[in-house]
Amino acid sequence: MTDLPSSYSAAVPSDRPLALGRTWWTLGWLFVLFILYATLAPSHYVPDLHANDKLEHAGAFFAMTCWFGGLVHPRRYVALAVWMLLLGAGIEVAQGLMGLGRDADVWDFVADSFGTAGALLLIYLGLGSWTGRVERFLGFA
Repeated sequence: MTDLPSSYSAAVPSDRPLALGRTWWTLGWLFVLFILYATLAPSHYVPDLHANDKLEHAGAFFAMTCWFGGLVHPRRYVALAVWMLLLGAGIEVAQGLMGLGRDADVWDFVADSFGTAGALLLIYLGLGSWTGRVERFLGFA
């Protein structure tokens, strides 16, 4: 365990990844791969959750944004928003080009954007202080 600088405050997220950075990154990228599979696999390979499609999109992007923005790199809001929006747009373009029972839908992208925006708002309003508590609870801070 390393000593934290005197300027460290759990209430204000730092620009550094958490002490468990590699684990958080790995789990986060596995989640991204799962989302890519769920959105790009032929429609008959993916189970239907019988939920609202737009809520599924918003929920997935909310979760990914919270994961990367709250646990991996707090304070990188703009870069995270850009990457999430590029991911959402890329998924829709790929769905439109694939022809495997998927179709591009601008409203899916809008739902992705709302999920990302909601997560960024949550992070901005207080998730950063939560991540410091996670570090301390796990004994890394």
